[in-house]
Amino acid sequence: MAENRRVRLEPHIEEYLQIHAVRVLGKAPAQITGAELTTITNALLYEHKLAHGLLKQIPLVRVFNWFTGLVDNKTISPSVPASLPIKSESENYDFDAQLGDLFEESA
Repeated sequence: MAENRRVRLEPHIEEYLQIHAVRVLGKAPAQITGAELTTITNALLYEHKLAHGLLKQIPLVRVFNWFTGLVDNKTISPSVPASLPIKSESENYDFDAQLGDLFEESA
């Protein structure tokens, strides 16, 4: 069961929650109460949990993570080509099998 607890919200977090008030509750940001901020927070956390669960199911997540790792480094230079890691013999090939199944399903 949920407990009533008082927490202090940082101003930028409260502003972020108020931005979503219209989408989640259909109310103007100036009209929401503290309890409704809790409702908005719970809705946003649930949406994030769903999105994260869906992202984990996509087999191309490894490729996406590799690409974002290149972008996050901000040291991409044309003189040094980016290479994929070389697979060792003891590596698990489940990702490759899932990717092959995905292509077979689409064909």
